[in-house]
Formats: sequence, C-alpha cells, structure tokens
Amino acid sequence: MSKIGIMGGTYDPIHLGHMQLAEQALTEQKLDKIIFVPNHVPWMKKERHITEENHRLEMVRLAIEDHPDYELSLVEVEAGGDSYTYQTLETLKKQYPEDVFYLILGADSLLSIEKWVHPEKIMENAVILAAVRDDCDKDMLTKQAHYLTDKYHGQICLLDMPPMDISSTKIRNEFYDNSGIPKMLPEKVAEYIRQNHLYCS
Repeated sequence: MSKIGIMGGTYDPIHLGHMQLAEQALTEQKLDKIIFVPNHVPWMKKERHITEENHRLEMVRLAIEDHPDYELSLVEVEAGGDSYTYQTLETLKKQYPEDVFYLILGADSLLSIEKWVHPEKIMENAVILAAVRDDCDKDMLTKQAHYLTDKYHGQICLLDMPPMDISSTKIRNEFYDNSGIPKMLPEKVAEYIRQNHLYCS
C-alpha cells in the first residue's frame, strides 16, 4: 500500500508555491509520490479565460520532470467537461485501489470545501492535507479541521508552511512588467512562458 499525494489545480501557471507545498507534503507526511492533476475546466473559474490546456500541461511537465517522486496525470483533461475533485478521486481510486490518497490543499480551500460538489465523497476517499502559513489564522483553521472531521468523519492534517507571496494571478498579470515575477517560477517554466508568449496583454 502506497501513500499518494494528489495536487489538483488549474496551474495557469504552476509556480514555486505549488512546488514548495508538494515538497512539504511529501516529506512531512512521508508520501511515496505526488500526482499533479491539471484541471480541464474548473467549475469555480468559468468566469475567466484559462490558458489552453496543452500549455498548462507542458508547464507542469517541465516543472516536475526532475523530481522522480512526482507524476503528471491527465485524468481530468481526458475526462473533459467540468472538473470535480470527488470524481477525480473516484477515478483514481479505480487505478490505485490499494493505496491511500492525500489531497493537498491551500488553507483557503479548507475553509470553502463545503461549497465544493460532494465534500463528503472527497473526505471519504482522501486524507486532507491543508497548508497553514504564518499569515493564516491557525486557530480558525484548526477549528475548521475539527468541525469537518466531526461532520464528515474524515481525516484532516495541517501542514506548516512558510509565508510566500506568490499567486498565479499575479504572475499572469505582471510577468512581462515585473522583473521579479519570473523568479517565482521554476526556471524551465519561465522560459516556456517567454518562448510561447503566454500572458502577454
């Protein structure tokens, strides 16, 4: 039986914050590997333009190719339509029936997870790992973790993370105007963005 981390996301683009979170989860929870799952169409982000999936997939591939414990999954892209975490976990469970999943989230996702589709199925099929940074209200997150555990009988662990002022939105908006933005990205990803003229206004 393996312990597998699952990191879903739009990855538009994948950045060093994602990589740091993956590494923290891998080492702190002694995971055997982490599977990165780029969304096809994230239902919560339909209101904004999303970069074509071939570019997002390639950026993830470039970011993780030197990490033997990381894998790229096309499960949501190949499924098409809206991407729902509970469906992704159910599909992956069929592929890895003997393994334990650890769903890796940011603190904001832990606070909003009851707005997701079928949160009960998510917590039935995965241990939740939620990142807690110094700028977060840890008491509030701890209270939320206890509440969700009691309500859904799942398992939730909080990951201690250093603060990092990185977001995909900031990178998209400022990549060509702010010389510090490319440093928020794996070097190969920054170069790919330049070569393919992504995020040009």
